[in-house]
Amino acid sequence: MGGIKIRIFRGKSLSDKVLTRTKYVETNSVKKLTSKQAGRILANNFPQFDDLLNRHGLQKANEGFLAMRPFEPTEKCGNHYMWEYALVSEEAD
Repeated sequence: MGGIKIRIFRGKSLSDKVLTRTKYVETNSVKKLTSKQAGRILANNFPQFDDLLNRHGLQKANEGFLAMRPFEPTEKCGNHYMWEYALVSEEAD
């Protein structure tokens, strides 16, 4: 039985992000995690990331699969946003 780790970050950019939440999800699959599976798992556990783009697959990253969404406008400018990032990866047994 495998496990999936979902980490949620917030920040102005990928290099300036802070971990805000981690969730572990048990899966019955022994197959390698795919982009589409990662998108479905993320959408089922974090509805704020449930959109058509994420359901059809996440972006490949070094540590797993990545999704992002605008979270809230910054204090000084309504055209710049704080972002929320989700990193979905397989957990080693």
